[in-house]
Amino acid sequence: MKKNYFWGVFLILAGAYLVVSQMGYLPSVGTFTLVFTILCLAAIVYSVLHISFGGILFPLAFIGIMYDEPLGITPITPWTILLAALLGTIGLNLLFANRRKSWKKIKGIKKERNEWKQAEKNAKEEDGEKLYFHSVFGGIIRYVTSTNFQQAVVDSKFSGMKLYFDNAQIPSGRAVITMNATFSGVELYVPRQWKVVNQLNSPFSGVTEKNKHAEDVTAELILEGENPFSGVTIYYV
Repeated sequence: MKKNYFWGVFLILAGAYLVVSQMGYLPSVGTFTLVFTILCLAAIVYSVLHISFGGILFPLAFIGIMYDEPLGITPITPWTILLAALLGTIGLNLLFANRRKSWKKIKGIKKERNEWKQAEKNAKEEDGEKLYFHSVFGGIIRYVTSTNFQQAVVDSKFSGMKLYFDNAQIPSGRAVITMNATFSGVELYVPRQWKVVNQLNSPFSGVTEKNKHAEDVTAELILEGENPFSGVTIYYV
């Protein structure tokens, strides 16, 4: 949302500058040159926010090429300034590679934390024999409190899910979860007295179990369906 505000304001100001400059209130600049300059400045601002050295240096080089005469740098355009931008990009990436990785990692952690904070606000209890969990480009948390859990469908696209079954009961001794997860991460928290039977079709994916189920198994939880490019983690609690 903040990014949309930023680009919205930037484009409005750019449009205003374009109109004012063509009315003669500012130094005369060709329309194409002006539009291209605005795009380069937008690329620079975006690259600064995302620490992309190439995205900073190359737009600066293009601006230098367009305004080489007023700036008095005609002898070094275009190839010298482009080569300098290339060498500068490579050098800065080598010098600050670790810091860029750390910054991106920290940013990713903050983003994930904010997403799950929002998911926790929307956490709900689910009670019923047959349940349906759905999420697209988001994250959800659900607490299953059913006393006669039989079946659930997990439909997740580019999302994260945390499903807590530790307070659910399976009187029949067998329940089924049908998985339809793509580019997602699904976490299932189940009682230690349950045994999870994995029948998932998992291309480019994995199913991981944390801890172990108890020896005195009271129910089986069957996982079926597909989870391409997704991870499923089972926690015995």
